[in-house]
Amino acid sequence: MKVIKYNFLFLLLLSVYPLNAQDANASLFGLLHMNEAYDPPQDILKSKSVVLMDVPKGMQVEERLKLADELQAFFAEVGIDAVAYFQTSSFSSVSGMQEQIPDLILMRDIKNLVFLTVLNPENDFILGMGSFNGKNNFYDKGATFWLRRTNDLNTIFNQLSSRLKSDVFQRENLLLSNSAEFFEPTVSGFKQAYITLPKDYEGKKIAIPQIDTNPFAQPGSEALSIEAIASANAFKKELSARMDAFTALAATDSTLFQIIDLENKNDADLRRARVDYVLHYIEANAQNVYTFLPFEKRIENQTGVLIKFFLRDTRTNIAYLGSEWDAKENWSEALASFITQMNSMNPKKPD
Repeated sequence: MKVIKYNFLFLLLLSVYPLNAQDANASLFGLLHMNEAYDPPQDILKSKSVVLMDVPKGMQVEERLKLADELQAFFAEVGIDAVAYFQTSSFSSVSGMQEQIPDLILMRDIKNLVFLTVLNPENDFILGMGSFNGKNNFYDKGATFWLRRTNDLNTIFNQLSSRLKSDVFQRENLLLSNSAEFFEPTVSGFKQAYITLPKDYEGKKIAIPQIDTNPFAQPGSEALSIEAIASANAFKKELSARMDAFTALAATDSTLFQIIDLENKNDADLRRARVDYVLHYIEANAQNVYTFLPFEKRIENQTGVLIKFFLRDTRTNIAYLGSEWDAKENWSEALASFITQMNSMNPKKPD
């Protein structure tokens, strides 16, 4: 892929400002549980960094990769060793299944986190730099971050370049790659998938994962997402609607369904709680959904975001996808379709 020099990234030369300089953005530090730093981390040019990116759902893969390579080209020029890129959405894609940064990444002794949230690919970006905590939530509560919101990445790159080339920062990183390298989280998946459903739920219990309806409750990748930053109230409303739907489902049969907080719980914990199955869903780009959930004789022609529900057996770690491929673009429709399949296998259960 041809790399475009960072100083030609965008033509608009509009304003760049510290987030706390504008009343509309001052609350972001509080929402993200961050403190403001005047400069990027002092060791940014002599240590490794990880990059977390979120781009609009309509942005094509080629456009995202091009933007990442342009960002990486700038990093290489100034001396920031960005060794791994992740998509923000990848860390909340599989509900109720623990996702981790791959060990091969953590073994590289990464010290800093860089995040880029693209609110609008034409004229609205947020770029931040701070300490990486080596955990799945990327940074600690109260961490100090340098943040800027800009209409034009080229302008902020020029400012950063001048600052990073001053005597304040000692550059030790050399011979850096101009190409961004993306990685996927390591998901604690399942042993195998069956294109069917359990035939009898009598005496069984299905855990429904608790949904955190506040994306800013704790530091994490979700708080750095476009939905949380640009439309916090709408995002909370969507999460609350999903939790309400789960609550309503549990109310239809409290013997079968139980809402459980799955944080830090493994299958042994669930079996001790007499949970037989867990209701999961994956919400990701279509290709990731197709890869994660194998299913014979389906048409793989969708390119947007898909949601697919499935059951996982806590004893065998086998996933049950249903006899029909019912992935949907709408979360509520995907849930309703899967519950319909479950009810068809157990007609005595209420709709």
